[in-house]
Amino acid sequence: MNEPMAVVTAPVVDPRLPEDVRRALERDPSVLHPGSGPVPGLPLGGRRPRDFVFALWQAPLWTYLPALVGTLYSTRVRNAALAAQVLVVAAFAVAPEIALVAGLALQPVVYAFLVSRCGEGEAGRLARLHHGRYLRPQELGGERRRLLERARKAVAAVLGSRSQAEGLLDDIRNAVTLPHQVWEIAETLFELDRLAAEHRGADPNDPRVAELLAPQREVLRLATASVSERISALESYAAQVRAADAALEQWEVVQRLAAKGDAYRDLLARTVRDELAVAEIDGLTEQARAVEEALRASIEKARRAGLALVPAPAPERKVG
Repeated sequence: MNEPMAVVTAPVVDPRLPEDVRRALERDPSVLHPGSGPVPGLPLGGRRPRDFVFALWQAPLWTYLPALVGTLYSTRVRNAALAAQVLVVAAFAVAPEIALVAGLALQPVVYAFLVSRCGEGEAGRLARLHHGRYLRPQELGGERRRLLERARKAVAAVLGSRSQAEGLLDDIRNAVTLPHQVWEIAETLFELDRLAAEHRGADPNDPRVAELLAPQREVLRLATASVSERISALESYAAQVRAADAALEQWEVVQRLAAKGDAYRDLLARTVRDELAVAEIDGLTEQARAVEEALRASIEKARRAGLALVPAPAPERKVG
């Protein structure tokens, strides 16, 4: 049984957009709008009534107790809030009346700043501004989404290869051409998906409808086969690059081994000396064994000689 395919959320962004815009859109895909249909209008920069209410009760806290609300945010904001809290405490310790009035005067500024931080944000603004220049893979049907993922994996394998990093390939051309290939493939797949969706509501049993659908479906089939062939070409290129990476690794191994040739020659010479030493040690071992055997024989002979010198015990007399 085939495993369910994971939903790929990383958008495909038009590589002709500036790099900072592409990165902003790729970093926060949750703000991207569906490719089908117009972009929804967002008055006041996407700010809603609750954003203004939120800023209204947050402004006094940020003015007088920044360290308290700063704990809810990142480390950088928390540190800045703690430093501001020190200043607030020092101001109240020196001149509490002046500090209170200054805080009241500062609250409209804090309120305006908090309101400016609400709404769609920079990524949301870019998503509205460049709608149609990015595509969300999760909007594609299963088979076309798999085709897109195959293309992206093949291109990622090439651009992330060692051969690419070492400049063994046409690295500049790859970095420019391959993202365009993915973008064009994504555009084709989304168009195929849109046109195929138009056929779902048609009645295939109606002869007139079937007559119109037949040539259109043939065009969809030919277009799908063409984009599949393009993706297969990318995968073949990725396979060649993986083979080049393997060859590069083998070449480095050979280079490392060749660089240690002197060490291997020394080891070979040491091996010859070891063989001579083994023969010499074996000879000494045989000599030691002969000496040991001679020593054992001498001891045995001495023992026997000693026994011969000991007089035999006299027979005991019987008392009558």
